Amino acid sequence: MTPRDSRESTRHHSDVHYSRTGKSAEPTRNRQHRSWRVFFPALALFALANLAGPASAPAAPALETTEGTEALRLFLDCDWGCDFTFLRSQVDYVNWVRDRQDAEVHVLVTIQSGGNSREYTFNFIGLERFESIDQRLIYTSSFTDTDDERRRGIQRLLELGLVRYVLETPQAEGLIVEFKNGESQGERHRDHFHPEPNTLVADAEDDPWNHWVYRLRLETDFRSEDRRDSQSYRASASAGRTTDMWRTGMGVFYSYRESNFEFEDGSTYKNVSRSTNYFGQVIRTLAPHWGVGVGASSRESTFLNLDSSYRAAAAIEYNYFPYSESSEREFTFAYFIGGTSLDYEEITVFDKLEETFTDQGAYIAFGMERPWGEAHIDLQYSHFIDDFDRSRIEFSTDVEYHILRGLSFDVYAGISRIRDQIYLPKGGATDAEVLVARRQLETDLSFRGGIQLRYTFGSIYNNVVNSRLSSESGGFSRIF
Repeated sequence: MTPRDSRESTRHHSDVHYSRTGKSAEPTRNRQHRSWRVFFPALALFALANLAGPASAPAAPALETTEGTEALRLFLDCDWGCDFTFLRSQVDYVNWVRDRQDAEVHVLVTIQSGGNSREYTFNFIGLERFESIDQRLIYTSSFTDTDDERRRGIQRLLELGLVRYVLETPQAEGLIVEFKNGESQGERHRDHFHPEPNTLVADAEDDPWNHWVYRLRLETDFRSEDRRDSQSYRASASAGRTTDMWRTGMGVFYSYRESNFEFEDGSTYKNVSRSTNYFGQVIRTLAPHWGVGVGASSRESTFLNLDSSYRAAAAIEYNYFPYSESSEREFTFAYFIGGTSLDYEEITVFDKLEETFTDQGAYIAFGMERPWGEAHIDLQYSHFIDDFDRSRIEFSTDVEYHILRGLSFDVYAGISRIRDQIYLPKGGATDAEVLVARRQLETDLSFRGGIQLRYTFGSIYNNVVNSRLSSESGGFSRIF
């Protein structure tokens, strides 16, 4: 639950090549074998995944009628605004499916925003044995609600709508109708911190894919004006499997972006960005509070002066709270150790063209979501085993506090002390390289932060939703 996006964004920049003549600058190392580097690991990736998964899979598998599949099969169709992790952890008496074709109930959620509210319309569409058993329910959330209040409201309405379908399944024996009066929402859901194990949802034996999920993505984008144009291509392939005891994932990602500019004097400028990444990891559940894992990755990055790089590492983590509560609160402590091999494009400030090192580190992460708001704190330290001076300390925090009705306060901050930039090229960065972010720049300290205060007041009524002329881009009233 504790996001580390702000920290990761400082590590994954575009890999940029540039040229004032209209031709991309060639790197120091020969790149004749770049093509097989990209595609051969992708083939190996899916070969390994298929060995770990079933020998073969039917084109349109049908779930068998067993004890594990008697639970209602639900497909939630919600593009944004729904916390899927939270809902799946709370509504654990149904079989969540990834495709409408496998569902008995399709819940289509549409969202409209009014002056002081957001309206969620839940369309319950019955399929298979529930054909033509449809219903429509509406949940209205005020803009002053916290994320936790909103997701619990969505959960409550979803469960109310599922009652008429669950009545036709073996889970009906566990349904209880209870009226709560005079309790706060936090007190009302206090018992969700201790969910009971569910033995009626599908197990691996019921799934012909053995819980493996494969994703392929191809994407392109282009823009053009009189004196500038750009084009980009992205491709990725990944495979993952998640069970109570194991979490396995592997993938390959490739992106290419090119931008061309024409100046007043007729000269041109060409920017080319390339990046290639591979990863694989296996995580094992040791106990309700413990987990251990191993992983490996490879990366090519002009931004980091890397012609190629490889890393293997292992980690162990302890969560003060059970992992079953991680969508609501977590307090984790972890230790990791790994080895890295670097092959540079240019000689570094330490006169190295390649080197290998081992490092170790630890991190503490705390996060919670409550009716009053949410808070996240993350602290990480790492250093080279043979040189403690080459180290990195990173701290980040993000707090949203619901002070009173309509008034909320947000603050985020992050600071890093950096002493491990061994990859910087000896020649430094030119002004042009700085402008196009072609190179990582030398720095000892990195800081980011922000504060936001929001106050909403006026009518307490949220009954009316009017979406006329409500273009998100500004519509007819926008300047340019």
